Amino acid sequence: MKGSQRGVAVVTALLLTALSVTLVTGIFWQQQILVRGMEGQRQRLQAQWLARAALDAARLSLLDDTAHSSVTALDGAWSTPLLEETEQGGRLAQQVADAQGLFNLRNLAGAGGIDLFQVTAFARLLSALRLEAALAYSIAEALAADQKGPVIQQLDDLRGVRGLNDEVLERLRGFVVILPAQTAINVNTAPPEVLTSVVNFSLNDARLLAERRRQAHFKGPSDFAFRLNDKETLEGINYGVTSDYFLVHSMLTQGAAKLQTEALIRRSGGAALVWMRYD
Repeated sequence: MKGSQRGVAVVTALLLTALSVTLVTGIFWQQQILVRGMEGQRQRLQAQWLARAALDAARLSLLDDTAHSSVTALDGAWSTPLLEETEQGGRLAQQVADAQGLFNLRNLAGAGGIDLFQVTAFARLLSALRLEAALAYSIAEALAADQKGPVIQQLDDLRGVRGLNDEVLERLRGFVVILPAQTAINVNTAPPEVLTSVVNFSLNDARLLAERRRQAHFKGPSDFAFRLNDKETLEGINYGVTSDYFLVHSMLTQGAAKLQTEALIRRSGGAALVWMRYD
């Protein structure tokens, strides 16, 4: 074989070898990606099961609270944050919140149309949050148009309502909720801003009331009215000291998987799960 031919053969052999190595390496990395993907799916599925187990524990805590207390207050065992390590090396953080301590936007409109008493109360909350009070009627119109649905089930469903931009939505979070039915505001768990939608209070007065509430929660609506220092509750606003709806927020880390969930529990009927959302 001539030298030039031998050179071509050597180069060809080297190219074939390089190609083979490249193909093998590619297959190896594809397998690694597949294995990692399967492991990620396994960890996420495991995280979902753990989140559901933690949710069931929260449901039991809410039922136990009913057996031991005639009121729903922030000193109940259900309100204690959960933070623990899982057997599989993950971390779980969970917090139960009283949904009826928030202003239920479902109250703004019903079968009879827009409730102007509720709109007035909501406008007071908006003012306490330094938002435009006129938004109250715009949101009420959206809820009134939703009566045949309902399609509006969470705050983000209100995107598109005039004046309700991302900044306003974020400001409202933690103070409003959209529940399946109209509900009374629980004055034992409502933050000061929400209390201004119940009582003819300034925000500072509401904060003082909430501070006194920490020392002794309200035993009933009459006890609440007695401790208002001659301030009047707003007309047409339902309030109480018990709750049926609760939000459960969970964050679970399992390996590389991170799972955030939010669930709505209705305590009556065995602490039924109304909905659960995964993020």
